[in-house]
Amino acid sequence: MKATQKLQLHNLDYNLHQSLYLSMQQQLFDNYQPQKPQGLAIAKKGKQKLSKNQEAFNRLTQKIEKLQKEISKKQHQFDLALNIYGKEYYAAQLTMLDTMEKFIITLFEIYKKNKLSKPNQRQIKEVIKFHLQEYFEQSAIEPGKKLQQIFSELENIQYDKMMEQEKEQEQADFIEMLQKIKVDTKGFDFKDEAAMAAKIAEAHQKLAALEQEEEEKERKQQAKKRKTAKQTDYDTIQKAVNENKQKNISTIYKQLAKLFHPDLEQDIDRKVEKEILMKELTNAYEAKNLHALLLLELKWIHKENDHLENLTEDKLTVYLQILKEQAMDLENQKNTIIHQPQYSVMVNQFGFYLQNKPVETVMVEVNNLKEEIMHFENDIKNFESETGLRYVNQMIKQWKKKDDDLDDEEMLRMFFG
Repeated sequence: MKATQKLQLHNLDYNLHQSLYLSMQQQLFDNYQPQKPQGLAIAKKGKQKLSKNQEAFNRLTQKIEKLQKEISKKQHQFDLALNIYGKEYYAAQLTMLDTMEKFIITLFEIYKKNKLSKPNQRQIKEVIKFHLQEYFEQSAIEPGKKLQQIFSELENIQYDKMMEQEKEQEQADFIEMLQKIKVDTKGFDFKDEAAMAAKIAEAHQKLAALEQEEEEKERKQQAKKRKTAKQTDYDTIQKAVNENKQKNISTIYKQLAKLFHPDLEQDIDRKVEKEILMKELTNAYEAKNLHALLLLELKWIHKENDHLENLTEDKLTVYLQILKEQAMDLENQKNTIIHQPQYSVMVNQFGFYLQNKPVETVMVEVNNLKEEIMHFENDIKNFESETGLRYVNQMIKQWKKKDDDLDDEEMLRMFFG
């Protein structure tokens, strides 16, 4: 499991059990009175100034605490946006499709009456075809028979036949992709679901093998390059630093593990509480979450931030490196919330505009849909009125103007391009 994933798991567990930890502090340590909640910070001793490492420690711990709050806030915003998407946007989208279908059918009935001028008759046909295409792109289900009939008449091809042609093209593209990665396609039957699943699995294996082959090739090329003395010294120093970092994290972990280990507890209630604490400790240790480990250390062993003031410069140097890495991981976690699988449906719909203001983005789209529904409903009402033909002619005039404006814009782009 990657460090970022472990950190995500740690933070999730922390949020779930934080209130429980606070409530059982007194039970586990009767002689310990909880201090007012505070973050990690090295305080000044009288007029004595903090060292550069101590100041850097404070800046990093503050940054980590800020990032943790921002991650929690952003996660909440995305969850709220997803809830709005499911309850409001999806419902508005269904209403939009129903309204658009009625709009297309109403407009087609006017087209069939053939009471418009020939140029307008041709233009209204294009308008209907445009909205049909929009409907097909936005709908995840097969259109009703009426829309299929309208499509067939306007495009001079049966809807079923068109869908069959598209399916055949998709299958041909799939076969071509398999052949490119040397997957045998002889006698392949798309109707055989088991065979399809097997071929897809084989394709994944082939792609993974090709990727591994490329990585191995790259590794060998890198291995051929001679390392300079400076690079060798750097690698040696870095290895020693990493060992030192792990040693310091392990020391805190071992101290707390002795304290929290549930097998050493006889009381059933405390045993359950310590199992939760041990899980929190293990997650923090595996994620190299020094910030969480130090907080636990202060709560259950040293109890005061004064302990941080007595950290040696050597230990502070090690801690700073760990905290920097942790801050980078948290930055990455914050920026990749949008890539979590549960939000893919929104990203596919709205793109990465969601990143900064997920709730506002979804609400704007909901309102846009509602406004568009209202416009379609007004158009339908006007089409069905006594002055319906006049309204259609006005709409066609506006449609032509829009096309002319687009043509002019295209010509300007070509001219100045």
